[in-house]
Amino acid sequence: MNEVNVQAFSGTMPIFPTLIYKDLPRPDNYHPIQKEVKSALVNIQSSNDYGEVSYLHPEARKQKSVNKNESMYLIKDDLIGKYNLVNLKQRIIETTTNYVTSTAWSRLCGERWRVNIKNSWMNIQGKDRHHEWHCHPGYQVSGVYYMRVSPDQGGIQFLNPNNIIQSCNFPENTKTCPQSMEFIPCDGELILFPSWLMHNTCPNITDEERISVAFNIDLEIE
Repeated sequence: MNEVNVQAFSGTMPIFPTLIYKDLPRPDNYHPIQKEVKSALVNIQSSNDYGEVSYLHPEARKQKSVNKNESMYLIKDDLIGKYNLVNLKQRIIETTTNYVTSTAWSRLCGERWRVNIKNSWMNIQGKDRHHEWHCHPGYQVSGVYYMRVSPDQGGIQFLNPNNIIQSCNFPENTKTCPQSMEFIPCDGELILFPSWLMHNTCPNITDEERISVAFNIDLEIE
């Protein structure tokens, strides 16, 4: 028998973790960003211009249906640029930099790189509205900023990317290996995740609209 490695151990261990990033609001960034996003929401509703709003909103779906050739994934929405959400943009760049750095992504090892926000849009989720399971192909990092959200307005769920577990079951459990996991964000929270990670939103069971800003990012080597 070979000599036992002193670092060896007996027991279960997690492998292939999926890293997401949660960034809670701070006193210095909460109010400026909330003010920006609320102003954009008021402008959208007062002008009836839903061009930078998710197609899940009935009026946005109607307006976007004019362009039949536009993919719902490779979208051109630029909410951040159109409404000059400079504080939100700065926070997204800073948080994404922290997220990517913490993952030690091998593709960027030793390289100079920058965060490029490719598109952004507002989600206005009314009563009984929800988003089906989907991902954001064609990008590297996706994220959501939550302006107004509560447990009854619906959290975000992520699907276990080890999808074989859905047919084989073992070792599925609610603590260490669930089939999906739900997060209930707070107002002002920002969540980042790999764009390939399947996710959805839970139904809003309140009379108040759930408001968030979603975006996709590419990490570009300089």
